[in-house]
Amino acid sequence: MRGDMALTARLLLRASGLAGVVVALGGVLAVVAATRPWFTAVAEVAMLGVEQNRAVAALTGVPDTPGGWLTLAAGLVAVVLGAAAALDRPPASTRTVLLGCALLLVSAAGWAWVGPGPSLARVAGGEGDQLLDLAGRLPSGVDLQLSVRAAMGPVLSAVAAVMVAVGTLAARDL
Repeated sequence: MRGDMALTARLLLRASGLAGVVVALGGVLAVVAATRPWFTAVAEVAMLGVEQNRAVAALTGVPDTPGGWLTLAAGLVAVVLGAAAALDRPPASTRTVLLGCALLLVSAAGWAWVGPGPSLARVAGGEGDQLLDLAGRLPSGVDLQLSVRAAMGPVLSAVAAVMVAVGTLAARDL
């Protein structure tokens, strides 16, 4: 038993083993990113020359967005293949699959930043309607604007993509 632990430690501490660990950690980060908010409805209030922003609702990656599902799938694949690479048991096409996962992760993040975001009604639901109704009844000098913005999920997905890509390119044995 002790010999197996020593062999596993030696496998993980060599360059390709560490690269596999980085890939697996990037996959774990992608799975976490899939469960975080991808879009938030933000209320911007301007009064007496002071502006304040507050998130009023959020849309999580899984189950609410396609980018969240892509991130979850790519993250799970990266975890499995990264662990296999770290333990010196990668399948034949590991490098290609992992680079594809990194591309999917960055594409999901880019879609959230640049693509058409969800409507305010989808993100905020009834709260958005109530706030829009309130905005029409505010006194002069007070302005309320509602908008939908990308949240933390796409940022974590992009960081995970970098970790998976760097770990994949650093591993020589794939």
